[in-house]
Amino acid sequence: MFTMNKQHACSLFAAALAMITTSVSAQSPSDAASASFPSKAVKLVVPFPPGGAADVFARTVGQKLAEDWGQPVLVENKPGAGGRIATRAVLSTPADGYTLLVVTVGHAVNPSLYNSLPYDTEKDLTPVAMLATLPSVLVVNPSLPVQSVSDLVKLAGSKPNQIIYASSGNATTSHVAGALLASRAGVQMMHVPYKGSAPALTDLIAGQINFMIDPIATAMPHVQAGRLRALAVSSARRSPLAPDLPTIAEGGVKGYDFAAWFMLLAPAKTPGAIIDKTHQAVARAVGTEAIRKNFSGRGAEAGQGSPAELKAFLSAEIRRYSELVQATGMKAD
Repeated sequence: MFTMNKQHACSLFAAALAMITTSVSAQSPSDAASASFPSKAVKLVVPFPPGGAADVFARTVGQKLAEDWGQPVLVENKPGAGGRIATRAVLSTPADGYTLLVVTVGHAVNPSLYNSLPYDTEKDLTPVAMLATLPSVLVVNPSLPVQSVSDLVKLAGSKPNQIIYASSGNATTSHVAGALLASRAGVQMMHVPYKGSAPALTDLIAGQINFMIDPIATAMPHVQAGRLRALAVSSARRSPLAPDLPTIAEGGVKGYDFAAWFMLLAPAKTPGAIIDKTHQAVARAVGTEAIRKNFSGRGAEAGQGSPAELKAFLSAEIRRYSELVQATGMKAD
């Protein structure tokens, strides 16, 4: 029969205790936090007022994330300063995955548009997931005497800096789209920034602004109601949501191609396990039939790409829009 003396037993006990202690200490607090994530409400900060495309996509995906996680997903709107207010707000919170930022094309424009930023666009934030991509539509006030893109370009050419286009803010998708149109068409137009798409569209409908290139999701309802006239879509291909509308390139502005994207970012020091967990949850959400139908009805496509792929994409966009800013003299008015 096997027997164990007291000294041997104590040695085995000590060894076992050491193994347990080592195992417990090997799991860092961040590992434990990642394993339990999310254990409370998650906040998505949107740099625009409610009602715009970024807000719509954040709320649509956020609802699915809440169902998946069993935790509330709240959308907080922090408009203004071309997205810098919202970005600084997110960077002032702990890098724990519970406060995330929704950004658009303007996020890639800001580094070259502003002389200095209170953060490093590429180093302080990291991509989590792409929510959606969608084209914009060029809409004019019905009182403007134009029926096509070529008409608008001719009018702008005859009245330098008298044709006014609105945007949802400096460096936003609508600002970039308008500046790109002026550059490609070789005309001078005046830019007026607003704090969001909704107030810009309100003034456009009232006739205080001449035109706007706004995401198709928010502009088309006004077109369908007769409050605005649509001239063209901004993408290289026609949109299934408005198949009869030509592209801006078809309208005579050669080489014009612009589509908005909506990306979810986190502070750069957020644990990789939480980034991956959130990315996978977003991928599940945008892959559902309900969200695909929802996005399709808005003329959008569900986002794709891993965090690493999106990081490379964002770097390329920053370089692309740096060239546009230099070529057009685009300014943060």
